[in-house]
Amino acid sequence: MDFRFAPEVEAFRHEVRSFLDEVMAVDAATCGDDGDLTGLNEDFEASVLRQAGSRGFLGVSLPAELGGGGRPSAFQAAFNLEVATADAPLIDTAVTLTAQPLVAWGSPEQQAYFLPKFMSGELLTCIAYSEPGAGSDLGALAMVAEPDGDGFALSGVKSLVTGSHKAQWCCTIARTTPDVPAKNGLSMFLVDMRSEGLTLRRRRTMNHWTLGELVFDRVRVGPDALLGRRDNGWRQLGAAVATEGGGMFHVGMARHVLDVLIAYVRDTVEGGQRLADDPVVRDRIAELWIELEVAERLARRFVWTVDSGQDGTVAASMAKVYATELLQRLARTATDIAGMQGSVYRPLFGSGSSASVGDGRFAWEYLERVHGSLGGGTNEVKRTIIARAGLALPREKA
Repeated sequence: MDFRFAPEVEAFRHEVRSFLDEVMAVDAATCGDDGDLTGLNEDFEASVLRQAGSRGFLGVSLPAELGGGGRPSAFQAAFNLEVATADAPLIDTAVTLTAQPLVAWGSPEQQAYFLPKFMSGELLTCIAYSEPGAGSDLGALAMVAEPDGDGFALSGVKSLVTGSHKAQWCCTIARTTPDVPAKNGLSMFLVDMRSEGLTLRRRRTMNHWTLGELVFDRVRVGPDALLGRRDNGWRQLGAAVATEGGGMFHVGMARHVLDVLIAYVRDTVEGGQRLADDPVVRDRIAELWIELEVAERLARRFVWTVDSGQDGTVAASMAKVYATELLQRLARTATDIAGMQGSVYRPLFGSGSSASVGDGRFAWEYLERVHGSLGGGTNEVKRTIIARAGLALPREKA
């Protein structure tokens, strides 16, 4: 098995990197917003999105018959790797979050309306699945979608919604048949964020950026809001999140942080010796470099699996678990090597303290990388997928 990118994918990757060097070369400190996960304000993000869309980057691997680039998923993976390495606001795009369910289950009318806007960077979406009493346990979902005329009325609360404050549309899930097990009674919906009865509350995380809490108070949607088949939402959602991301975004993030750490130890002198000349420091960084290579190999294996026409569920879970936990190890090692100054915090894009090192990145990473092992399906859930689907191990006893 050869997991390397083909020459044409590498050429595309260099094209993306050149584009990012150009658009991210502005004085980002003037575009900062620590209330957003990207660290950048909405105007700057919208500009980068539109430019990426005009280059055909956003939908490079979506089906050609639906207006996409029609290229293998390796092209999307190369794009994901480069934008994460560059800290570009092109990770939680509408294509990343919502295109897969639309391609798989959307009606021709839904596809014709949404997909071109996703690929042009015109629209942002959010996904609202979790609830205060239902995180990874979809069986505990309580939001209901009651019949209302020819449509539905949605009532309930969704929590931990990334990017909801800037999204124009939301993909969510609710109970359409409440008196049956969840796997037989959930449905997915596309909801306009401007809908009457929908209230957004922003909740700050420990790293300052906000997650949304969406309160649906009989939010009326028409029949065209139903995504896929009624009461098939359990299966649709499971398929949508099973291969989410595939780890390449996390690999790019890890590559960037390791580059910052290597630059720091090369430039820092303590006790008359460069940190880079300390054998213990060198050993720890070499170990991280090896682990980064493993993480990238797992992510590339997922891409190879998908492009080979195989089920990528297990490969995606392996890549996600390893890469998100590598990010946590990177953050701990960086703050440990940097000592007290490594705990001085700075927003991702913004002015930092003169006492910080790595422009405050190490402390930001230490706080930030907690959520990677929780979002997109917790790593515990992903390990269960690996155990059952990959290793054919028996289910755990109740």
